[in-house]
Parts: sequence; structure tokens; C-alpha cells
Amino acid sequence: MKLVWPRKGWIWKGPLAVLVLLFAMTVVTARHGNQALYPAANDTVTVYILNNGFHTDIVLPAKEVWARGGVLAKAGQAAGDKSWLIYGWGDAGFYSASGTSIERAFDGMRALFAPNNPSVIRVWGIDSDPGQAWKAPDVVAIRMSRAGFNAMADSMDASFVTKDGAPVTDKVTTPGNPFFTSHQHFSIIRLCNNWTGDQLHAAGLPTTPMIDGLAPLLALDLSLRAKVR
Repeated sequence: MKLVWPRKGWIWKGPLAVLVLLFAMTVVTARHGNQALYPAANDTVTVYILNNGFHTDIVLPAKEVWARGGVLAKAGQAAGDKSWLIYGWGDAGFYSASGTSIERAFDGMRALFAPNNPSVIRVWGIDSDPGQAWKAPDVVAIRMSRAGFNAMADSMDASFVTKDGAPVTDKVTTPGNPFFTSHQHFSIIRLCNNWTGDQLHAAGLPTTPMIDGLAPLLALDLSLRAKVR
């Protein structure tokens, strides 16, 4: 039996077609910002985005969170009396675990490809200014309008499962490491950094969900489209 190999043209046409499709989907799914909210002109609130190359967190000034109140503030109480409150979202199982092992690698595959994975929001805090506690590019500052900040906080509030107006502590919580149950689902089409991008979009920033799931591409997106440096 004689094997018939594909024509040479398909060797590069196939990958090129995939790249063109991905580019087209990136352009089509790009979301415009809200110029009424961002960029800020005056009465601004500075927030930070932490980026470790894999996962992103949103860092909010505690005084603004306390002044606003709501679910976000009630969840922030679990972090203690800190100057800055840090919120991150992820798969309930994988995000709350630590270390490296074969079992965790398989759990990561489950988080990506299984449907309707439960998710959690982690809350912790620091006293140091984030711009000094971390160095670029691990941290970037974003000056938001107060209206944009409140819109983002409303969006973050809506991520929590609540009972009697308070966020529900998730079963994965361990001493000193609080997690709260989120009603959203984690999968390969909605990663932890997509959640971060969604919150920033609520604040008026332009975002691109197709690429924002990867932390380095979210950082690039914020740099190119929202002019975040």
C-alpha cells in the first residue's frame, strides 16, 4: 500500500488558516471601552493588577472598599485590617490547591475541559503599597474614575454567591486563606484572567475576551488598547 502525503502547500496553509481564524475571532470579540468612565479625568481611584504570568488579581484600596460597603466589603473583612484588599477568581479545586504533582496536573486538565466547574473568589490583603511591594511587569496601576470604580465593584459584587446579603464562605477555605463561593463557572473558555478582564471592562476599559484568558496577553491588551503602563 502506497502512502499518499499531503501536498506541500497544506503544511503551511493549515496553520495559517488557524492563525487567520484566531485573529478574526480576536477582532470580532474585542469590546470597546466606555469613555464616560475611562480614562479618568478627575476624582480618581487607583487600583492595581497583579500578574504572575499565569494568574491575575485585582488590588483595591481598602478605604474605598469600606466606604462603599456591600458584598465586596463583607468579603474583604476576611483579610483583616489591611490597607489593600486583593481579589482573585478561579476554579474551586485547582485554585485553592498548591504544589505540583501528577494529581494536580490531572486536576488542571479537569478544570480546563470539564463543563460547569465550580469557582471561588479568594480574598487577602497587604499593608504595603502594591507599586512598592511588587515590581513591573508583575504589577500595573490603573487610574479609574470613581464612577468606573463603583461600576467595577458592582460587577465584582455580582460574582459572589450570597446569603442574607453576605458572601458565602466556600468549603475549600482553610485557616488564614479565605475563599468565597462564586456562581460563575470555570473552563477553558472562561479562565481566571477572563474574570479580571470582565471587571476591568465594567470599569470602562476596552478588553478582548478572546485573548485575555492568558495573563501575558491580558497585560498586552491593557497596554495597547487601554494604554495602561
